[in-house]
Amino acid sequence: MGTGIKLGPRAAVFVAVLLAASAVGILTPTLSNMVSKDVQVTGFAVSLTVDGIPGTVSPGDVFRVKATMANNGNRPVPAVLRMEVRNPNTTIPDELTVYAGCGAEEVISGTRLIYYIGWQGPLLAPKGRSFPAGAFLSSVAGAMGSAEYWPSVLNEIRERDLAGYESLIDPGRNASAGVRNSGSALLKVLNYYGMATSAKPDSSNLGDWTLSVAFSEQFVAYGGGAQDGFLVEVHPQSRGSFQFKLWVERPDGLGIPHHPYTCGPL
Repeated sequence: MGTGIKLGPRAAVFVAVLLAASAVGILTPTLSNMVSKDVQVTGFAVSLTVDGIPGTVSPGDVFRVKATMANNGNRPVPAVLRMEVRNPNTTIPDELTVYAGCGAEEVISGTRLIYYIGWQGPLLAPKGRSFPAGAFLSSVAGAMGSAEYWPSVLNEIRERDLAGYESLIDPGRNASAGVRNSGSALLKVLNYYGMATSAKPDSSNLGDWTLSVAFSEQFVAYGGGAQDGFLVEVHPQSRGSFQFKLWVERPDGLGIPHHPYTCGPL
């Protein structure tokens, strides 16, 4: 004979009412006080300082602009330099040539040009961190500790540049076997930004990889190893005046790999 509980008519009605009340939330009281907090974000993620733009030039002059980006964030931040040049005298701004490591120019109007100086980055190290070119990635990983921001940086790459992300993760069409097979998000990220190199590219050992450029909270766009900025040439036929405005943005579509405007003089 089976065992169980037999419900009479009243009990059955009670259960039905209980279930109905739960369905509409009547029997779900709040068990705690409510806590509300406001968080204010102070300052910019990246600070920019610019030196080297002269007050006056002669036709044919060349000058070097030192634009220094400094990370104020507590995580790695990819950043590119944008420069707008206006010529209010209606002569076209392409009477300037910008010589930078990587970049492109976007024609906005007959008197205004936007220069995109950078690739997908550089990737700036968290505030207070600096590693010189040639440092082993094993040392970088050890010094960075167990920070959990690398997955978020990889997620940003995936959202902006799916093909570049897949080259690091799956199916690995472009990156070396060592990067694809590595479990280190740090190696994948630094390789993506062109900041890692190895004589053994098939190795996943961080001790076989070094920084090809400095991984630092500060970066001069785009001065190469000398960190001395980029060149601007004023063409001989230029006249009137040029107005420069510079700022830093996160990478956009112009920075993805294999874009026709990836690297070279602008």
